[in-house]
Amino acid sequence: MTDPALAATTILIVDDDRAFRVATRTLLEDEGYSVMLATNGEEALAVLRVTPVDLVITDMMMEKMTGLVLLSRLREKLPEMPVIMVTGFGSIQTAVEAMRLGAADYVTKPHNTEELLIKIRKTLHARERDRELHQLRQELQSTYSYANIITRSPRMRDVLTQIRQVVDTDVTILVQGESGTGKELVARALHFNSMRKEAPFIATSCSALNETLLESELFGYEKGAFTGATAQRRGRFEEAHTGTLFLDEIGDISPGVQKKLLRVLQEKTFERVGGSTPITVETRVVVATNRNLEVMVREGDFREDLFYRLNVFPITLPPLRERLEDVPLLVESFLQKHGGLAGGRVRYVAPEAVSAMMQHPWKGNIRELENLVKRAIITCAGDTIVTVDLPEVQGREEEQSGVPGVPGDWTAPYKEYLGAVLRNAEERYLVRMLRQHHGNINQIARLMEVDRKTVYRKMADLGIVPGTYRE
Repeated sequence: MTDPALAATTILIVDDDRAFRVATRTLLEDEGYSVMLATNGEEALAVLRVTPVDLVITDMMMEKMTGLVLLSRLREKLPEMPVIMVTGFGSIQTAVEAMRLGAADYVTKPHNTEELLIKIRKTLHARERDRELHQLRQELQSTYSYANIITRSPRMRDVLTQIRQVVDTDVTILVQGESGTGKELVARALHFNSMRKEAPFIATSCSALNETLLESELFGYEKGAFTGATAQRRGRFEEAHTGTLFLDEIGDISPGVQKKLLRVLQEKTFERVGGSTPITVETRVVVATNRNLEVMVREGDFREDLFYRLNVFPITLPPLRERLEDVPLLVESFLQKHGGLAGGRVRYVAPEAVSAMMQHPWKGNIRELENLVKRAIITCAGDTIVTVDLPEVQGREEEQSGVPGVPGDWTAPYKEYLGAVLRNAEERYLVRMLRQHHGNINQIARLMEVDRKTVYRKMADLGIVPGTYRE
């Protein structure tokens, strides 16, 4: 039984030897391929002008047009077309030259049947892989195009202007903003709209790894550098060579990694962990943070020289509560993006639901909004989202309970109510500490007997912005 996938694959055989054409056509049709024939190069080009073909198999030596001339013409007119050359034993060197000029492979006459079939499958598989890669690149470029940064906000339009201004420069870019505002989206837009778009985009979260692991992640390591280093490994800087390296949560890196990062930015060179050979890279660096690096510099938690290296071109993203005019546009975008969660059934959002979302403070920013829309799609009974499950606004809760920040529903489950009480107490405690010590995180962490990262994490979870308490 013919494989439908093979039947949809068309191979053009070009040869002035009728016996070869017929025998090869029979072989390939028996395998399930669709086959077309041409007796010379001109005839082949005429076929290709009107018929889609997936692969060309051409003889090297033909009277009217040699295989090399046909290959050259195909490279001009159909550069993606794979070509397998057929040559005699005495012309192997010419076949190698054909490979250098762009042929996918070659076989010799008289050919081995199984060898020819293997090379055909290999060539077609490589073409399909190239098609998928090309499609993926197109999708990525479309996904991260300027048009996909959805906004009508004047502040976000300023951000788009900044991106366009810096997109094809090699300067280091610092993207600042609260969690969930889309810092990685900006980094990807910078890459996929730049001249580097064909090179790798590598993203790493600096807060996810301790100092030792982050250093080996960024700079790689040599075999035997530490226990478990059984082979040499390239780091993120090498992987992003000629492309873009995105370092998220840059404010969390240790002094040791800060020093090594500064050197890479200054000199474009570094050594792998456990190595001594300098490695040179040409990598564009984009960093992001939701912390105030200037304050960290003043408090001695971040190198001043590194800060100025990173802060060459700062881009600051506004929180969603300061661009509420974008909420309807974002809701519509997320509805289209995640409509498949309900099989495409949910197509609309009622005006009253959008209005309610316009009144919400959105502490989690765009990420919180997207998650809310996803939940609404899943739970929607019809084709229209009429209501959304917005978290209670704190003022409304306080009026009912008499305790700031605690739900007034006394019939709520014990664990739920206790969790709200504890969260409220934790928030009030942190705010009081910030006010008393003017936002000095080092001092607060010492008094709380925890590390600074714990304090920052707690504040992020509670939506507390420490900069508002600093003098």
